[in-house]
Order: sequence, then structure tokens, then C-alpha cells
Amino acid sequence: MAYRKKTLRRLTPEARKLAKLIGELESVSRRLKNLVPEVERLEVDLRAELKRQAYFKAKLQPDTSAKLEQSNIGESQC
Repeated sequence: MAYRKKTLRRLTPEARKLAKLIGELESVSRRLKNLVPEVERLEVDLRAELKRQAYFKAKLQPDTSAKLEQSNIGESQC
């Protein structure tokens, strides 16, 4: 909660500094609280992107077992 100018003038310098720090703490807490939904949304997007990348990586990898079978069937090149 912000202090009125009149109230701050009556405070000692130490109390004014403390009031300023309390106000700053409240401001930072409020900004962090407002960031929580955005961070949650970004986490969901990140998980979806990682799943998408894993799916395409698995889908695009050639089937190595088929290559091995073909090389075993053909004549030896040694």
C-alpha cells in the first residue's frame, strides 16, 4: 500500500526508507504474481514443442533394420 506524502513527511528518515522498501517489495510481488499465468502458458507451449520435435525426429529417422537385412541378403563385397 502506498503511503501518503503527508504521512511520509512525518516519518523519520529510517522509517521513510523502510516504507519505500516495503512499497518496492509489494510492487515486485505484484509483478511476479502477474507473470505466473504467462510462465504457465510458456511451459505448456514448451512441452508441446518438445513432443512435436521428438515425434518428427523419430518419424524422420530411417529404419536401420531394413538396411541391415538388405546388406545381409546381397552378395558379399569383401
